[in-house]
Amino acid sequence: MERLAQLQAKEVLSHQRREAKAQETARREEMKRRQRVADLVFLTGAQTLDDAELESLLRDHMTGKSQSAEASFH
Repeated sequence: MERLAQLQAKEVLSHQRREAKAQETARREEMKRRQRVADLVFLTGAQTLDDAELESLLRDHMTGKSQSAEASFH
């Protein structure tokens, strides 16, 4: 009985470690993606835009992109 409890505890810890590792990997990938997006802003010269203007342009683009995708499915 004690051996079973030890095995179960070991399994739980192993699962928690895998989950923590997966979350850390996802966090690192998100940080890399954010840095790539920031780099693109500078590569295109868009850093000179006001934040609100940049956000508006990106939202408009994404709205148009999703509408184009919807139109191609109909």
